[in-house]
Amino acid sequence: MPTKIPTATPSPLPQAFDYQIQPGDSLYALALRFNTTIQDILTLNKFDDPNAVAIGDILLIPGTPPPGLPSPAPSRPRDPTGGGFLFPIEGACLPTEERLMPNAPREYRAGIHEGIDFYAGYNCATIQEGTSVLAAKEGRIIRADHDYVNWTLDELNAALARSQAQGFTGDEDLDRFRGRQVWIDHGGGIITRYCHLGDIPREIVPGSVVKASVVVGFVGDSGTPESVTNPGVEIHLHWELRVGDSFLGAGLPADQVRDLYEQAFSN
Repeated sequence: MPTKIPTATPSPLPQAFDYQIQPGDSLYALALRFNTTIQDILTLNKFDDPNAVAIGDILLIPGTPPPGLPSPAPSRPRDPTGGGFLFPIEGACLPTEERLMPNAPREYRAGIHEGIDFYAGYNCATIQEGTSVLAAKEGRIIRADHDYVNWTLDELNAALARSQAQGFTGDEDLDRFRGRQVWIDHGGGIITRYCHLGDIPREIVPGSVVKASVVVGFVGDSGTPESVTNPGVEIHLHWELRVGDSFLGAGLPADQVRDLYEQAFSN
């Protein structure tokens, strides 16, 4: 299950172990068996419906595993977002290269990638500067950077130097590397972020509710280092699917990450 990948000073993660749901199990029985609570199990697994688990699902259980507990068999990771998302660019698909998926390294800023990149030639769609960016699901706008101002060269160099010196990208610098953004809150702790935008329609403002497929921005390169040093060569959409305080698939192997996003985009 997802765990937080720090972008600032790392904080300790709660100790937990994997458990595969067996016939006859219930969250109440598991909480008693492993000396925890139903709420702690739900919180750790980032869902709030105790009836959502099924036989064969793998849950994180708080604490340390008791002696002799068998390891769970490999299983398809559970998508906590509920699925039903549309691709944020018409006709798009998941990228063909793992470097454009979550958890890929970003050496230039000593960090990792927290979303999906949509580039021309890699995502099944025509993507160029000004291509419409679509709401992936109905929700409420909670951020729209109409007054965005890009890096200066000095600011960019300072941020890159900070990242290399500390070995990770700080939260403020990471936010600026995302460029001009729109965020949509879909409820239940699920947020989508649309980044590196070149522009945003005037009517897209915080507090407004948008339907799926409504245009919320236009592809650009804002926030990328190249937007300062070589404008026009990094035209793409960076799209994030946030779950709680992290991103979908954080810390998971590439095949499981791709599986989770295939589930998220299924209808």
